[in-house]
Amino acid sequence: MTLVCVVAVSTLSVVMLDMAESAQSERRDASERLRAQYAAEAAASRAVALLQAGETGAIGSEGSPATLDSAGYWVDSTVNAAGDVRTLTATASQDRTTARVQVTMNAVPDSLWRFAAFGDDAMHMDSNARVDSFNSTVGTWVSQAVNGSGSNLFANDKGNVGSNGDVTMDQNSKVWGGAQCGPQGTTTVLGNAVVTGSTTPAPEEITLPPLDIPTLASSGDRTINGTVNLAAGSYRYNTLNMKAGAILNVAGPATIVTTNFLMRQNTQFRIDATNGPVKIYVYDDFVLSSNAQMYALNYDPDKLQLNLQSDNVIDPDVTVELDVIDFDSNTKIFGTIYAPNAHIEVDSNLELFGAMMARSIDLDSNARVHYDENLARARSNGSVVWEQVAWRALPNLPHGSAN
Repeated sequence: MTLVCVVAVSTLSVVMLDMAESAQSERRDASERLRAQYAAEAAASRAVALLQAGETGAIGSEGSPATLDSAGYWVDSTVNAAGDVRTLTATASQDRTTARVQVTMNAVPDSLWRFAAFGDDAMHMDSNARVDSFNSTVGTWVSQAVNGSGSNLFANDKGNVGSNGDVTMDQNSKVWGGAQCGPQGTTTVLGNAVVTGSTTPAPEEITLPPLDIPTLASSGDRTINGTVNLAAGSYRYNTLNMKAGAILNVAGPATIVTTNFLMRQNTQFRIDATNGPVKIYVYDDFVLSSNAQMYALNYDPDKLQLNLQSDNVIDPDVTVELDVIDFDSNTKIFGTIYAPNAHIEVDSNLELFGAMMARSIDLDSNARVHYDENLARARSNGSVVWEQVAWRALPNLPHGSAN
């Protein structure tokens, strides 16, 4: 009996020792996997930073890895034939474990006009607001809007919205594109709201430069009744007031500087952009009433530039209104709106083909913004920046099996 007991105790001891060693091995393996994963993620982040700084993003090699604490790592960088999509694959090795992370980056022109709507302080979308994109070099938005139906009809999916602060989307709002908050901000997508692209915070803030408004001698107030033609050139007014039903035909290139710009109901601001665009600078009040339309005859958003110095945040007496009542009234703007000092609330049913940037933006219910993808190229400084479109962890591999 004593011998049996001794054998049983010995066997139990061996089993318990094996279990302890197995548990210790599992803990060690889990720790190694976690350290390898952290190292791979850190390597990917460093590669992205190097790519943004003008390098390829490649780091070390399997034969000559870089080190982070006790882990070794390297990053392989590959680019497609067109040179506008780069894939960064970060591999980290920790003792007996290898982890991998892959990041896909798209090259886009270095331009402020990379967003459909961008609010420096905040970007908010009410229920049923919609944002998508199209390419004016291919055709009109209508010709490209072949996806979805009804209120969910859209063209392309590059209609990004963004902010240096928070981005908030109410229920049933939709962005066919990304929704990018600032580095310290948050993107909030409520209920059944939809974002088809990335919601990863921006790595750094975007600076909205101050307006450089041309200095011109004023011609006083100008009231537009009926149909008026304005030749190419430079103009300065105290108030440019388009009465209800008025039509103003402007030949580009033209620059209009005015203290106040008022477009009453059913007015049309039309541009012959054959020889160049029209740039409008407004110091104070900008009012766009129901059924007003602003567009170039070729419907190219790059040909109309609305620049608003208006500051209705510090100075609430300044009026900045994009005021539309009836969607069926066909109120539309084909152009860009730049208002670095103003909060802009886009009332229901306004339709913008182009892009807008402001101190803060609120798209009311049923507002529509169709970003023109050509704007980024048309107003680029010639260089490119890289935008992250995908980040994923690849399956972990045993040590020595990175390839």
